[in-house]
Amino acid sequence: MSFLEARRRAAQVERRRSARLTIDIPVTFRTISGDRECRMANISDSGAKLETDTPPRKGVSGWLVMGTQEIYCSVIWANDNACGVEFERSIAQDTLLSIAGNHAQQNAPVANAGNIQMGRRRGGRLVSSGG
Repeated sequence: MSFLEARRRAAQVERRRSARLTIDIPVTFRTISGDRECRMANISDSGAKLETDTPPRKGVSGWLVMGTQEIYCSVIWANDNACGVEFERSIAQDTLLSIAGNHAQQNAPVANAGNIQMGRRRGGRLVSSGG
């Protein structure tokens, strides 16, 4: 993996603003060009990761269909075997849990390193380098 690719992936992870539930359920991504069968790898109140052999390209919009649930979303990133979708509207916690089922594992949101102030201790005092 090149340095630029590593930085792009790191930036992608830092954009997460919600805790995610790790799951593995079959879903359909429905677009105007047809249905695409996928596996949902994780979900949050604002989006999900879909795994498929032929992911749609960034910018494609459609419906994420899970049984009787349908959520309108857009693809915000894609690679060779997966894509990330962002929901048009955040979904409610009870809806999120009903989609994920009993087998979900919760992952905390990734810490944003930009919020860490360098050179400061927890108490807010500046760190001195001696004397």
